[in-house]
Amino acid sequence: FKPFVVAWALARGAVHPEERIWCEDGRYRVAGKTIRDVHSHGWLTVREVIKYSSNIGACKIGMRLGKGLLRGVRAFGFGSRTGIDLPGESPGRVPRRVGPVELATICYGQGISVTAIQLVRALCAIANGGLLMRPYVVSAVGRAGRWQEAAGPHVVRRVIPRWVARLVTSFLEEVVEEGGTGRRAHLEGCRVAGKTGTAQRPWRGAYRGYVSSFMGFLPAQRPRLAILVVIDDPRAGSYYGGETAAPVFREIARWFLKHRLP
Repeated sequence: FKPFVVAWALARGAVHPEERIWCEDGRYRVAGKTIRDVHSHGWLTVREVIKYSSNIGACKIGMRLGKGLLRGVRAFGFGSRTGIDLPGESPGRVPRRVGPVELATICYGQGISVTAIQLVRALCAIANGGLLMRPYVVSAVGRAGRWQEAAGPHVVRRVIPRWVARLVTSFLEEVVEEGGTGRRAHLEGCRVAGKTGTAQRPWRGAYRGYVSSFMGFLPAQRPRLAILVVIDDPRAGSYYGGETAAPVFREIARWFLKHRLP
C-alpha cells in the first residue's frame, strides 16, 4: 500500500522526492501505540522508504496529509467497486472517520480492506502515467495475437501527475534490485517495477497467520503486463511477500516474456 500513499503525498507537495525521513530505529509511538519496522532504520530517503518497505517511513509521510490521506486512498479507487464486468464485486472498506492511530496504520495498509482487482488497478494507475482505468475482461485472443476486448478501455480519472507516476515507478524498480524487499522478482534483461506485501490475517478480533503478496508491472518504462500474486496463509517457512510471492511473480513474468504476448 505504501506506493499509493507516497505517490499521493508527492502529488500534494507533502514530501520532497529527495527528502530524508527519520525512521526511529524501528520503533515509533503514535497516540500511545507502537509502530514497528521488521528491520531497524535510521534516516531513509523517500525512495528507500519504498525499497526497504518501512512502515514508520510511510506513516510519517502519509500522516502529513492528515484526513487528506483518505481522499487519496479513495482517489486510487479503494472503497468503491471498479466496475469490472464480473458479478459479485465487493467495494472493500475505507473508514470515513479515523483517529491518529487508524490514520497511521492506513499508511501501510492496515485498517482497510481491499480486493485484488482494486489493488492491481491502483498499481496500473502508476504504470499508466497516473490514469486510473476501469478494468474489463478479455473475451478472447485473436489469430493475430491481439486481445479481443469484451468492453473497451475507459479512463476514470487522473489520480496523480505523470511526473509522480514516473518517479514512483523508479522507486518500485529499486524494490526488485539488490537490497530491496522484492529482489527475488528480479528478471535478467527486463526491468520490473514491483512491491512486496505482508499482511496479518484478522481472526476473531485478533490476528492469526499472514497474507503474502507481490505486485508489479513490466517492462517498467513501457508497461505491457501487470501481475498480482497473493498467497493466503503461506506454510513454507517464511511468510514475507518477498520470499513467497515474488518468486511466483518472476516465473509468471518469464512465461509472458517467453511467449511474447501482445
